[in-house]
Amino acid sequence: IVQEFRPVPWFMWRLSNFVLGKSQQINPVSEGLVFGLRRLLFAAASDPILGAGRKVNTNREALQVLAPDVVAAVAVIHAICRRLASSPVERVWRPILDDALVRATLGFHVGVGIENFGSGRGMLAGFAGRCGLAILLASGENEQATKALEMLASGSDIKNVGLKIYKCDPLQVSALTLSAAGCGRDAAFGTMSFASIGKLASSDNAEQRSWLVAFAVIEAVRTGRGDDLDPEYWLSAGCAKPEEQAKLADLAKTISRRGHGWGWLV
Repeated sequence: IVQEFRPVPWFMWRLSNFVLGKSQQINPVSEGLVFGLRRLLFAAASDPILGAGRKVNTNREALQVLAPDVVAAVAVIHAICRRLASSPVERVWRPILDDALVRATLGFHVGVGIENFGSGRGMLAGFAGRCGLAILLASGENEQATKALEMLASGSDIKNVGLKIYKCDPLQVSALTLSAAGCGRDAAFGTMSFASIGKLASSDNAEQRSWLVAFAVIEAVRTGRGDDLDPEYWLSAGCAKPEEQAKLADLAKTISRRGHGWGWLV
């Protein structure tokens, strides 16, 4: 499914892989790596959450305003959104994509608290929570998508929906999409560990552990189940204090109410 979807073009894969491809490392972005991404770069740099909150219209200033990992994350998310936009059934996948972008917004704030991880990887971890399902909906038949939405509306878990209708877990699609987008194998294994065991001990290394922590915290906050989350996750995310967790929960409510505000990404 991911191979047929082709989530990112080569030049975006090169950017993502250079910046995020090495475990617990974020490499700087040169102007040559973002050639062809001027409009996207300016929009991100002008964004009040990601950038300066004012108009930015030069590459140099944009790269000064934006963190390198955020540049890479924006490129990957934008590429996937554009690929989805080529699907004719927008009414089916668009609400799911909007949820993915809400989670990406939360991820921006969660990722910065995780050691050697960063806001960009946090954005991708949040986006992974729903992008796999959006890709399945856009890649399958209309009848499958309709049935999937009916199951989701009745309260079915997305994993069960994916397995029943598409014969795979949507999180598997998300994980392999991250890998195919140049984010590294640890992104895929860390994300999938949530779907398999969901325990920190199941992660093979620190990078996979960080992806698992980011995904688990974003999922808990987005679904309002922060109280059920293992305290070890909160500690690893730099939110060990109850007031820090409450602040993140309030932020999630605000973003959910107002929307992600990232229409320029789609």
